[in-house]
Amino acid sequence: MSLPDGFYAPWESEIDGFEKINDLLTRLSERWLVTDRLFAWRGVSDATFPLHSSLYRRLLWQREASGNPEPPDEAALAEAEGKLLAETHRWGLHNGPQGRLSILYQLAALQHFGAPTRLIDVTLNAYIGLWFAVEKDDGRDGRLFAVDITSKLINEQSELRDWEDRRERPWAELPEARWTGETFAWKPPPFERRIAAQNGAFLFAGVPKTAPGFQLQKQPGGSKTWPRADVRRGTSLPLRLHKADPKAGGVGAGGAPAYTFRIVSAAKPAIRKRLEGLFGYTHQTIYPDLPGFAQYGTDLPAAPSA
Repeated sequence: MSLPDGFYAPWESEIDGFEKINDLLTRLSERWLVTDRLFAWRGVSDATFPLHSSLYRRLLWQREASGNPEPPDEAALAEAEGKLLAETHRWGLHNGPQGRLSILYQLAALQHFGAPTRLIDVTLNAYIGLWFAVEKDDGRDGRLFAVDITSKLINEQSELRDWEDRRERPWAELPEARWTGETFAWKPPPFERRIAAQNGAFLFAGVPKTAPGFQLQKQPGGSKTWPRADVRRGTSLPLRLHKADPKAGGVGAGGAPAYTFRIVSAAKPAIRKRLEGLFGYTHQTIYPDLPGFAQYGTDLPAAPSA
């Protein structure tokens, strides 16, 4: 599933080298630090990929395969999530060494081992996010997202901190307008080495409704907004896109903004080399576990298909 034409293009900053992204991130961070802003970062190797959770992406594919052009709404995502959790319980995977796992821990464990969930993997380190965007030499532009999670990180909010331990889906108690209009974040304890190595966290939210008061503009300063179906084809999170302009203060009037940077494909190898030289980021350090070694460390050709 690719993005609707021009979905992110009007908002993105084009990056053609390490110096440009490093300078831009430095100047933006200087602005953000003044107001104590906190951002989550997601890098993807293909700039045409939507910002979807794995569960939402699977539902979208299923609908398209069945001839249904309408992207899933929150009710459909919640139903699929409920079935996933019920099946997890049926398999007896809802318990850990200390007893029953909370819903968030169940989803985090499922996500870690490749099951589809509403969680979206992110990092709290901008340069690790950049590494993911330039990880592959595939001839495609990469993309880096920055999502403002100030006051949205549940670890630091007294009203939301108990979500970590709840055995029912706690967001079901939120007003629908808030659940489908805000993006939340959670930084889990480093129960896996990979989470610690990547300074990992998760984004999650209700499927955006694009009601009045939360509508995604087609371009900066424009009056036209994206139709709801196109918004959901582009993202399963309620984003408020802004241009990454350090002179504007980097936050925007609407609060909780998101920014996007497109990494030119030809610049990927040089940026990756600089990240390795400056920070030591490699597949070995980013994926320091057995699954990572199995995928990147054996250096053997793929087995022939049966």
